[in-house]
Amino acid sequence: MESKIQQKCVACESTQNIPINLKSGYEGRKCRNCNLVWAVNALGTKQLYDSAYDKNSEWFVWQNYINAHQKVKSTQRASLNWSENYFLKKIKPFGSKNLLEIGCSVGRFLFGCRDNGWQIHGLDISSKAIEMSKNLLPGGDYQIGTVEESKWPEESFEAITCWEVIEHVSDPFIFVSKVKELLVKNGFFAFSTPDWDNWIIRKHSQKNYWPPYHNWFFSEKNINALLGRAGLKIIEIKRRPFPWSETWWPRWRRVLSLPWLVYKGVILGQGGGRITVLAKKS
Repeated sequence: MESKIQQKCVACESTQNIPINLKSGYEGRKCRNCNLVWAVNALGTKQLYDSAYDKNSEWFVWQNYINAHQKVKSTQRASLNWSENYFLKKIKPFGSKNLLEIGCSVGRFLFGCRDNGWQIHGLDISSKAIEMSKNLLPGGDYQIGTVEESKWPEESFEAITCWEVIEHVSDPFIFVSKVKELLVKNGFFAFSTPDWDNWIIRKHSQKNYWPPYHNWFFSEKNINALLGRAGLKIIEIKRRPFPWSETWWPRWRRVLSLPWLVYKGVILGQGGGRITVLAKKS
């Protein structure tokens, strides 16, 4: 018997989907209506994400997290990416100033939020990540687990963010519905995710861009469908002008390819390889 994830699109609820081959060898499906792509029965586990913080793991990102943690701690400054800077410039603290980051990792973005006047709260499925966040920001409020399991009461936060998280979750509709429940009226939800409409994401060679790490592959059409179904109003969907941080080549090759990347991104209007979304609870 097929699972729910195989039968129905979580974004638009269409039951019309077709098989698609995903680069990692996992079976995938593509919605005929909104073009959402998902992996079939390739959901990640807590052990999988904990392994990202284990130097003996085959997953290569452990040292990146350690470096980020040590850099913030030594400099007392958070080096933020484009999506994170966009949010902090666009949305200023208001009300009780409570902000939750889902997938807070080592606390780097929360550090920047604290410096911008937010009251910080962090959630991560990895206990190792939470330990590192507490080490960096001991005054924060943290929980371990998924947002669906979280113990915060309804309408606890003026803002909720999740950067490169929604493509990992078990069910994106349940996920964003819980986010809406936790937001106050007129609260903001901001997130980023790889853009399946962009050539550089569909051709990505790094294994953590594919199942069992990424299990949902979004584009603007299905993000509109998903958030609209959950009752959240999209304010903006943004992209960087051209792909740079998403490009997996060595830096020297990216520099040599810069004119071509600009041509593809700016002249042809394809933009960067990630979507940054800002939505609001009415």
